[in-house]
Amino acid sequence: MLPKFHAAFGAAALLIIATFWAATVTMIVIGDKYLIVMAKTGIAWGLWALIPMLILTGLSGNRLGQNLRGPLIGAKQKRMKIIAFNGIIFLVPSALILLPLAMQGQGGLPYWGIQTVEPLAGAATITLLSFNMRDGLRLSRRRAGSA
Repeated sequence: MLPKFHAAFGAAALLIIATFWAATVTMIVIGDKYLIVMAKTGIAWGLWALIPMLILTGLSGNRLGQNLRGPLIGAKQKRMKIIAFNGIIFLVPSALILLPLAMQGQGGLPYWGIQTVEPLAGAATITLLSFNMRDGLRLSRRRAGSA
């Protein structure tokens, strides 16, 4: 049952981050100040859903992989370190800093500097989570084939 929960947690986290990224990119393209505030508010509140999903994905993944070795496990673990770093250093602070700036209508250099980094870090995280999902599917097929 744990592999199914792990997959669900990981898929939910990936979907939430992809939604944040799509909202950010759409908001940048449209440029409407009201939509910018709405997107930034949704992302900030969405952290309450995302962070538990990431924690549960990590905990269940560690549990599933504790007795496994090999290149796929090693690659997933390396990627998770980068994903965690990206989230802690770039994505969460960006969400929390950009919201009040957007609400105040400030679009100056600090806002656009952070707003430039955020979608890049988000795209990197989406890519790494997608690779982890791909490798997780490979591992689950191997496990099913050996059972």
